[in-house]
Amino acid sequence: MKESIGSVATYNIIMIFIIVTFAVLSGTMSYSKAFKVNNRIINAIEKYEGYNESAASLIDSNLTTLGYQTRGFKKDLCRVREGQMAMDTFNQNYEFCVYEFDVTSPEWNGRYKQYGVVSYIYLDFLGLSDLIRVPVYGVSNKVFSFKKSDNQFL
Repeated sequence: MKESIGSVATYNIIMIFIIVTFAVLSGTMSYSKAFKVNNRIINAIEKYEGYNESAASLIDSNLTTLGYQTRGFKKDLCRVREGQMAMDTFNQNYEFCVYEFDVTSPEWNGRYKQYGVVSYIYLDFLGLSDLIRVPVYGVSNKVFSFKKSDNQFL
């Protein structure tokens, strides 16, 4: 017996290597998709200067073309981030959270807003998509708020 490892052990090592490789590739592709989703949501919010119904409509069409999973919105996924609760979403089809933050600016008296977006990575490998959910967070640029107070517009 000159072999130090038998053929069954070699096959097991090869199978484990292939499974780990495909898991890493699947995770990388899911992260890329979640990053694209964040960027598309942030671009829609910046285009329509806030998270409103027009931005939500564009977000919905963008997420449909990207193939982001429709799972239905669950409010318990959106945790408090930087002292803010997530905004009520206009979209009930996709799992993402939008946060609104005031930007302190001395020359504009805090009239800028900044939006944070959380989307999720789902690892669709071996039926583990419900078990593995990793949040991906992104922040928008400053957006000018056209409200003087809660109900007054400029």
